[in-house]
Amino acid sequence: MTEPKDNPLLEKLRAGVPGMSRRYLADFEISRISHRFTDVLVIGSGIAGLSAALAAAENEELEVLVLAKSSLEESATRWAQGGIAAVILPERTGDSLEAHMRDTIDVAAGIAEEENLRIMTAEGVERVRELVERGTDFDRNTEGELQLTREGAHSFPRILHRGDTTGQEIARALVEAALKKNNILCRPGTFAIDLLDREGSCIGALVANETGQLEAIWARQTVLATGGVGRLYRETTNPSVATGDGLAMAFRAGARLMDLEFIQFHPTTLYLAGADRFLITEAIRGEGGVLRTQAGDAFMKRFHELADLAPRDVVSRSILEIMKETGENKVWLDLGAIAEDRIRERFPRILELSRSFGIDIIREPIPVRPSAHYSIGGVSTDPNGRTSVPGLLAAGEVACTGVHGANRLGSNSLLEGLVFGHRSGREAARTAAGLPRPEPFPLPKPGKELSPEIVTNTPGGELDLADLLSSLKSLLWYKVGVERNGRDLSSALEQLSTWTAYPLAADFRDVESWTLQNMLQTSWLVTYSALRRMESRGVHYRADHPDRDDLNFSRHLAISRADF
Repeated sequence: MTEPKDNPLLEKLRAGVPGMSRRYLADFEISRISHRFTDVLVIGSGIAGLSAALAAAENEELEVLVLAKSSLEESATRWAQGGIAAVILPERTGDSLEAHMRDTIDVAAGIAEEENLRIMTAEGVERVRELVERGTDFDRNTEGELQLTREGAHSFPRILHRGDTTGQEIARALVEAALKKNNILCRPGTFAIDLLDREGSCIGALVANETGQLEAIWARQTVLATGGVGRLYRETTNPSVATGDGLAMAFRAGARLMDLEFIQFHPTTLYLAGADRFLITEAIRGEGGVLRTQAGDAFMKRFHELADLAPRDVVSRSILEIMKETGENKVWLDLGAIAEDRIRERFPRILELSRSFGIDIIREPIPVRPSAHYSIGGVSTDPNGRTSVPGLLAAGEVACTGVHGANRLGSNSLLEGLVFGHRSGREAARTAAGLPRPEPFPLPKPGKELSPEIVTNTPGGELDLADLLSSLKSLLWYKVGVERNGRDLSSALEQLSTWTAYPLAADFRDVESWTLQNMLQTSWLVTYSALRRMESRGVHYRADHPDRDDLNFSRHLAISRADF
């Protein structure tokens, strides 16, 4: 593979960036904090984390501890609207596992890991049936049969849904199932600061517990399921917890990360001044919704033969092109072709929310534009969730199994979290059962580049964390967004290298500051990865390299702390 070694910035960065070599964010005396022991530690309570916990808890002799940064229900899973894809009724739809794989591969732009994809599509059927058995109330037709819909780039209707609140319903069922298990303990409001390791193996995590106190949790096996990085961007569909903490923790622990440049942008999010960027599910386009200019022209046929059902990356770039042409900051999603009763039945949440902003989607179009939505890359794993760090597994959006390649097919994300969360939990339990309990050990002191003081001032004056966070999100949106180029990426990387120098060398003592440190580190890694891939592939579009380069880049790009 060709690497851009002639780029002097990358050469300079390979020599090291201030703070990027830091191992732990917090400095403390191990004898002065509380300790907790468990068999399997799961960090994250979305579909991947709870699936892992439930699978691990099938061994009733093991204790499973689930940590949630906020409430148990608050995750990207709960925000998912569209549904979950599975070939659950092939006899009715004419669908097949091979068709599901083919659709996913067609979108994945040449680098899908087909063996993992085969696992996901095949085992996904059984896992989805388990969701139904656990009480997930998917929509059904008048005969009581599961109702399926079709989304963009799917060749058959295979999406199970619950109105436009599918993720919320799945999260409810999984949380209830986890709380019923005697050997699963859930601790909401607990922030994981760093993974603990001894001689290169993960043996737990350092956390700030529910009272804000530092605590060491020692575990035989640890499953990372912390979600994605959407909150790095100014425009995003993600919940407030999606700040890349898991990626940063895994990077500091030495794990191999992969495909971080592939950030998927959802083409249609509500765009109104003062409104959160609420996702408008592509299922609306699957039901007949049409994207239009302000003048009312349907434009997607200009850009793709599937028109409004084209892959998300195509739709996102098409919307940006129309915005450039018209000078508008949005386009319009017209639901006029969908029956009023169907809108009320299928999209009640969108109907309610839009009305709260004075928009009646039955009679007028929705103003939309793209927003950051899904992290395709993450911690590299094998089919059972194992990472390059012994004792550490990963699943869901924080992980990278390679099933999405360079572009995710809609409604495959919940399926991936469900399938590989289950496999990770099962593998963690199997391994934990044969291991002794880890013992506490002193953590190394910070290196010379770190200060043991709580940093409140820099050579330029007081460090304004809120201003830095706002600047970071704008930088990522404008220079590492839907369309990229080498000049902007290099500029962004230089800026990020400057910004990381002080905050990443600081010893903060609160969740807000630790989160910002993680966001800075993850932003740097995403931008560095985007600069390395000098081609356009899937969701990664480089205006200065607009073509796909299979000769040099038809593969995954990995990065780890050892590189620096």
